[in-house]
Amino acid sequence: MGRTLRFQRGAEVYAEGNLADHLYKVVAGAIRTCRILPDGRRMIAHFALQGDLFGLDGVQHHRFFAEAVTDTVVIAFPRKEITEWVSREPGAAHSWNTYTLEKLTAAQDRFIMLGRRTAAERVAAFLLDLADRGQRPDESIDLPMSRYDIADYLGLTSETVSRLLSNLRKNRIIAEQGSHRFRILNREALEERADEESI
Repeated sequence: MGRTLRFQRGAEVYAEGNLADHLYKVVAGAIRTCRILPDGRRMIAHFALQGDLFGLDGVQHHRFFAEAVTDTVVIAFPRKEITEWVSREPGAAHSWNTYTLEKLTAAQDRFIMLGRRTAAERVAAFLLDLADRGQRPDESIDLPMSRYDIADYLGLTSETVSRLLSNLRKNRIIAEQGSHRFRILNREALEERADEESI
């Protein structure tokens, strides 16, 4: 029941205030959902990577705008059809409830990260999150987003993000494998940097 859509890097998928009548799944590439604050600063609320769903940022209308981080392919699913499917299929209803609870848990974790963690802990936790989502045996991490994107997601400056990534490289906790890929060399040390016991 989905429709395949393709977006070039930087293209808008939907605007803030648009009718929230579709749910989207990333097939390839990456999406960021953002809001421009009254003082002109950009806040990134979420990165949707391959296999992730996005578009649940409002009941009737989108509270954020979504745009492609890289050239991206998504599938758009009408919310109305999803609602009908969930109402017909008990298994679908269970899966949907599980998914929404996972999103709520992720939002709570992010609230803790922004409110209670230091800059170094935020960057380490961000890398661990990407590694866990990618689930690669070699612990490699793709970073399709820029340092500016990461900064706007973590509530930091791009200079701080770059400095902290450099520090992790110097301490051989991560290794750079090109401009948009890292590999975790010492996961235990990265978890200590992220203060994983705090959540």
